Amino acid sequence: MASAVKSLDWMQDGVNDTESEALEDLLYIVVDSLSVASSVVALAWVQDSIDVDEAQTIGWLNNMSNPEVAAEVVALDWIGDGINATETTAIQEISYIDYSSGDVALAVVALPWVQDGIDEIEGQAISWIQNVGSPEVAAEVVALDWVEDGVEAIEVAAIELISYIDYRSTEALAITRMPFLETVEPPDIAAMESLRLLAAFREDVFARVMAHPTVREGITDDTAARVAVLNGVAKTNPSLLDAMLAPGSVETERRVISLPLGGEVILVILRTSPGPAISMDLLEAAVRGSEEYMDAPFPSKFVAVLFEDAVTSTAAGTNFGTHIAILPKYDADDDSHEASGAGNIIAHEVAHYYWSGNADWVDEGAADFVASVVESARTGKPVGVTNEPCGYARDIAELEALDAARGDPAFWCNYALGERLFVDLYRTLGAETFRQAFRGLYLASEEEDADDDSDGTALGVEHVSAAFSGAAGVEETIARWYEETGDYDLSDLDTSPVDARLPEIGWQLDEAYVATSKNGPPVDVVSAQDVTGWLRLVLKYSYDVSSTVEIPFEVVEFYEDGFEFSRDSDMLTVEEEYIGGTWRWSVGVSPSRKWATGSYWVYVYADGQKVAEVQYEVIP
Repeated sequence: MASAVKSLDWMQDGVNDTESEALEDLLYIVVDSLSVASSVVALAWVQDSIDVDEAQTIGWLNNMSNPEVAAEVVALDWIGDGINATETTAIQEISYIDYSSGDVALAVVALPWVQDGIDEIEGQAISWIQNVGSPEVAAEVVALDWVEDGVEAIEVAAIELISYIDYRSTEALAITRMPFLETVEPPDIAAMESLRLLAAFREDVFARVMAHPTVREGITDDTAARVAVLNGVAKTNPSLLDAMLAPGSVETERRVISLPLGGEVILVILRTSPGPAISMDLLEAAVRGSEEYMDAPFPSKFVAVLFEDAVTSTAAGTNFGTHIAILPKYDADDDSHEASGAGNIIAHEVAHYYWSGNADWVDEGAADFVASVVESARTGKPVGVTNEPCGYARDIAELEALDAARGDPAFWCNYALGERLFVDLYRTLGAETFRQAFRGLYLASEEEDADDDSDGTALGVEHVSAAFSGAAGVEETIARWYEETGDYDLSDLDTSPVDARLPEIGWQLDEAYVATSKNGPPVDVVSAQDVTGWLRLVLKYSYDVSSTVEIPFEVVEFYEDGFEFSRDSDMLTVEEEYIGGTWRWSVGVSPSRKWATGSYWVYVYADGQKVAEVQYEVIP
């Protein structure tokens, strides 16, 4: 062996540090197995020269505990034709597997896809098999049919999750043997992610779940979606855990769609009581609409919506990553306010598959904007803001300084201010220019940031400025919302004259004002501290009709930032036996919100005609 090494070409012209390291590792391989060492020296790439990757490969062969494993690795065809960084890393991981179990290492090397060469996905699979702490679990993983016949990205994700669960719990072996992992589908990944999170952060709930008869008998493809929601339910409403697992207690509605860019996506709705068909239609519209607008593949192959009281804090909905939870009152198809807002809530939570991991105002504002676009395409409603003015901060910089946590009332301003910034950029740039920049902003979030350990890049105001830079008015628009500099754009306010009569039916509006209570006097200045509920818009009118007439009414509200924040409609019925009446309407900011100080406008339209305009001021 010494003679064979000495005769190598690169030994003749002096030995550098890399070559010296390789020689030392060869020496140790000789001590363990002369035959393995002979095979290594005979490799063509050892014969001609030694570079860093090659020296490291020899080092990892030396690191193997069992000569039998080393011999099988050296005999691989792709070892003989040269070595690259991906292959070197794979050999490193096999050496670690060998340290824990020679049998598992031999089983890995014997896999057909290891025999014929290692690509990046396969290298990741070997790495996650190595990360499985228990040799018994690792052996079970390697023996799975879908591991033996070649691995895809989704299967690598499954192995990764098994390794994490194995690190936290002895239940990994039982999970690996369950029916739902006979093949790997997107709902299975969501189920395993839910179990991983429970094992890592809620050991008591994880034990409770694993002890449940439904789970003990084995998670199936039919129950995987229900398991996927358990981590979110454990956080928000633990009393629902048993109901989610009890046989016959959960209705599951499933639809598979094919997207132009994202391919096949599985949609699932879970509920504990019957719900309308429209909810699934709204979910599909949200998924399709968000991909179409973002012009990027939908980021998830599985979208599950749980209609239960299992959302965070005071939210109407929450995207947990594994699933979306929405309050059951929005699972409706009627004339209610909740039914009319369901599409927007679903679209907002679906948009979070694109927008997450950034500054809160970026994620919430962008998700609200995408939801407005999706709903505009579905209903024809113009793209605009959907949130009342923020009463906790005048600009985003001030909001960031508050550092409000989710659940804090001030956190809601991330929706209000973030949405307004994006909508203002939208109307400044125009629809298509804005869309291209908005898409570029999303793609920037997908790029890796070398300065942190997180996936992608966490976006802030500097990224927003960069994505939208170059167009006229962008700098001023961003400054308006981030630092409250410059004037608001009030061009959308309705400055047309009021015409308070509908002569064709003898109807006229005699008085219009706002009051702080149902029967209170007119006010034009309101203290935010004194308002404990809605303000009341009071309309007093008279008419002279010969038959009952219904008049379609619309009430539109603006704030001094130039944005319409509310638009509601109703029918006013006038009857021949009366000559007039009073109509009251709730206006202003929801009682759960803090009022933003400043000027407010209320416009009233009867059958499309502006019949009233009321302005009032809110002071601290």
